[in-house]
Amino acid sequence: MNDEKLIRIGKITKYQGNRGEVRVLPLTDSLERFELLEEVYLVKGNIREYKRIESLRYHKNFVILKFEGVDDINTALEYRDFQVCIPEEDLLPLEENEYYIDDLLGFNVVTREGDFLGKISDVLVTGGTDVFVVKGEEKEYMIPAALELITEVNEEEKKMIIDPIPGLLDL
Repeated sequence: MNDEKLIRIGKITKYQGNRGEVRVLPLTDSLERFELLEEVYLVKGNIREYKRIESLRYHKNFVILKFEGVDDINTALEYRDFQVCIPEEDLLPLEENEYYIDDLLGFNVVTREGDFLGKISDVLVTGGTDVFVVKGEEKEYMIPAALELITEVNEEEKKMIIDPIPGLLDL
């Protein structure tokens, strides 16, 4: 079971209340995704724990989860900054032009003119348009994940081609 690929769908940011609930920042466009889950893996560094979900609710833009065996604030605090993950085979099918964040990490980002900018090192989930963090050799770029800027995503070559608006790369 430990060799299966896990996909991040959320990150625990803090505890919620005093009964062991945790606040999860979703890393998926569909909050309802969490309603289909009975269990998840919690991952941080080399730590990987399997947890059954006891209850779920929403609060603002967060998912509030209660795991079996996590019944107080102190236990919930231990899971701060853990990634909420599911096995790859549990992923929902994607629509056209949709990608899982983990699948895009490491992609080369190139302008339409062929200038290499760097590799996608992170994706900032903003609640609006997500932002790709692209680490170049000398500079880090923040590229909005907007269809107007992204002209092609080549999964085989692990390459994203963008057509940046004037000034975007100067920020």
